[in-house]
Amino acid sequence: MQSQVIEMISAVKEDPELVAKLDGHSDIIHDAGLDSLQLVHFMLQVEDAFDVEIDFDSFELEHLSSVDAFCSYIQGISDAEQAPHLEGMETV
Repeated sequence: MQSQVIEMISAVKEDPELVAKLDGHSDIIHDAGLDSLQLVHFMLQVEDAFDVEIDFDSFELEHLSSVDAFCSYIQGISDAEQAPHLEGMETV
């Protein structure tokens, strides 16, 4: 997921060099330099790519403090959205 997120940031910024510059510890706003419009575009791409829905009312800026923090947030959403599908299933 981390590499996909970094590639999306690079695409939104139209800066292929960001792929080599960013890592899990990179701050999405400061290190990548996303402005507010680019950030919205990035978030919409993430929703489509990972089939999740980001609740912008409860979204915290700390989720953008690093690529790893953002990936953890997205993984948490994905897990939560899939959990209701598992409730009625029997375990063997």
